[in-house]
Amino acid sequence: MTAPSAALLLSLALAAAAPEPGATDPLDAFIADATGWLLTDGRLPPDYRLRLLAMEPADRVVALAHLRRMGLLTGAAWPVGDLLRPATPARKADE
Repeated sequence: MTAPSAALLLSLALAAAAPEPGATDPLDAFIADATGWLLTDGRLPPDYRLRLLAMEPADRVVALAHLRRMGLLTGAAWPVGDLLRPATPARKADE
C-alpha cells in the first residue's frame, strides 16, 4: 500500500468513526463542565451529585476519579451503593 492510499484509508476510517455533530457523550460533557468549574471558581456546583447520579455507573466512577484528580472533590468517599446505582434521570433543582 502506498503512503497516499494509506493516508486516504486512514482519513476515511476516522471520518466514519467521528461522532455525529451535536451528539455528545455524557461523560465527556461532564468532564468539560468540570474543567470549566476548575478554571472559573474551583468549586463544584450544588447539583453536581444529581448530575453524576444521572450517569451510567461506569461513567460515574470515571467522572468521580477525574474530579478527585482535579482537586475539586476532596470530601468523603462516595458509598459503593451510590457508585453502582443505576442511572436516574436528572432532576431540576426546583423539583
